[in-house]
Amino acid sequence: MEELIQSSINYILNPELISPTFHSVWSVARGIFFTISIILIGLLVFLLSVNSYLDLRFRERYTEFKKAKPYHEVKLDTDWKEVSSQAQDEKEAERKLAVIEADDMLNSALEQIGYSGANLVEKLNGLNEEIIPNLEDVKKAHKTRRDIIYDQSRDLSKEEAKEIISIYEKVFKELQIF
Repeated sequence: MEELIQSSINYILNPELISPTFHSVWSVARGIFFTISIILIGLLVFLLSVNSYLDLRFRERYTEFKKAKPYHEVKLDTDWKEVSSQAQDEKEAERKLAVIEADDMLNSALEQIGYSGANLVEKLNGLNEEIIPNLEDVKKAHKTRRDIIYDQSRDLSKEEAKEIISIYEKVFKELQIF
């Protein structure tokens, strides 16, 4: 058996035993395949440099590694610092606007992350306490927002506005948006 393996290896490695026509055909085929491989590798490098997919994936992985948190590419339309300062404003209209903007920010953030629903109520109903631990507080804050919009005479104190904004801020931290 060992002699058969040794003779097979010698036959494969000895170019004198291979016929000249096969050797010339093999050399041409090898050159063609080598050229095709170089062209395909060049095309792959070109397509990867034009496409931003690898850059996006690398950025996501690097951010996840650096922060030790999952990466969500969520862009909030409004600056959170502006919303939290509006909640402490002396004017009631500014406080109401802060609550409405915070609610809208949560709605768009949940949509960007991938939760489905026609409105925030449907999105919140699709969530559970594992995803958002203070889910009931968020639902109450959203109810307050609806009351503000549909009832013009609804009063909103400074303390209530701060509490609602802190609820939304806690949700954003739980979803790792901040």
